Amino acid sequence: MLDSYQPDMTLPPASVTKIVTAIYARSVLGSDYRFVTRLLAAGPTVDGIVQGDLYLVGGGDPALDTDELAELASAAVDAGVHGILGRFVVDHSALPAINQIDPDQPVHLGYNPSIGGLNLNFNRVFFKWKQTVDGYNLTLDARAVQNKPLVRWIGIRAEDRGAPVFKYSKRNGRDHWSVARSALGKEGGRWLPVRQPADSAGEVFRTLASVYGLKLPVHERGVAPISTTELARFESNPLDEVLRWMLNYSNNLTAECIGLTATQTLGYVPFSLLGSTLVMEKWVQENLGVAGGKFENHSGLTDLSRVSAAQMAGILAHRDSQSELNGLLKRFNLLDRRGDLMEMDGTSIVAKTGTLNFTRGLAGYFERGGRKYSFAIFTADLAERKSIPLAQRERPPGTKNWSGKAKRQEQALLRHWLKKVDKP
Repeated sequence: MLDSYQPDMTLPPASVTKIVTAIYARSVLGSDYRFVTRLLAAGPTVDGIVQGDLYLVGGGDPALDTDELAELASAAVDAGVHGILGRFVVDHSALPAINQIDPDQPVHLGYNPSIGGLNLNFNRVFFKWKQTVDGYNLTLDARAVQNKPLVRWIGIRAEDRGAPVFKYSKRNGRDHWSVARSALGKEGGRWLPVRQPADSAGEVFRTLASVYGLKLPVHERGVAPISTTELARFESNPLDEVLRWMLNYSNNLTAECIGLTATQTLGYVPFSLLGSTLVMEKWVQENLGVAGGKFENHSGLTDLSRVSAAQMAGILAHRDSQSELNGLLKRFNLLDRRGDLMEMDGTSIVAKTGTLNFTRGLAGYFERGGRKYSFAIFTADLAERKSIPLAQRERPPGTKNWSGKAKRQEQALLRHWLKKVDKP
């Protein structure tokens, strides 16, 4: 231990949790692991018609988007399928269905989506509004780069009220949103979470399939039988690319799907995120030699997880962690006291940040003088965080200034440590 201050104090690690998830998943699944989404037929295809049911089967891919779903529909048509005699079924049983990553977050936040075995567009839908002579034109779409089909499975309407801005309800098995008309300007857009992702994916696939000439009935939910024929499949990027992207952009759904998949690969059947992270905690203790960290989920989107700086630095210091994280963490820029970028000849810093309201984390490695050091910094004002009303949790007052101070403290500590390692 080169330097420390309250190293055993446990605080919420926020998205620094994703470092642990990445180590765990890459070790268990392997760097080349791919998520697979499949289209299966329960019956032969005769004259372009499947003589039975058609199944859209998710494989837990967190990053499947509308364009990739369109590729799957196109591949089925290219294989000669133009219709079915039976049902169109969506199968999301690859992962447990979880309504929200963190139930204590406001329901409308796009970074707090539902989780399932069949996910689409990070389980978000794009809400767009434009003022008209008669009021507002409100639309929801499943946009990607090339395709932007409208989503009608989910309803939305404007209401005359002050707060809350968004309300969610589930009626007749479908998602319904209402938005306060007073919060809408002339036009705009934002992402809203999808609470029943398999249904959304089923509707979008049916729309896309129709464009390519494959006519399908309205989907049902179900589980594909073993005796089916694969018509088409879509494979995700290798796990290394998925992890690099996850750590760079800190996507919560990706972390949860990867963590749950790793736990299931070890032979467990988790019914919740906590059930999966208990397995991850055990794995960390047995394989990395660090005990005592408590994780409520795989993404860090909660203030209930607890880990100390010493525990996190210890996890990072293990040689297996260094090997699994090699090339995955993002470069971290060091700033001087004025906030200008510092030249760091002979020094490199890679790290993962984590931020919740009044909670901040930074952990990673720096190399200097031919030696490698792991570090972790956790900062929090839990009393201030606890006092935030639910309606203000998206952008509470004071959090921007607090976060700025925490970031400056991180920069000061890194500058201090670099000087410290230079001393004989």
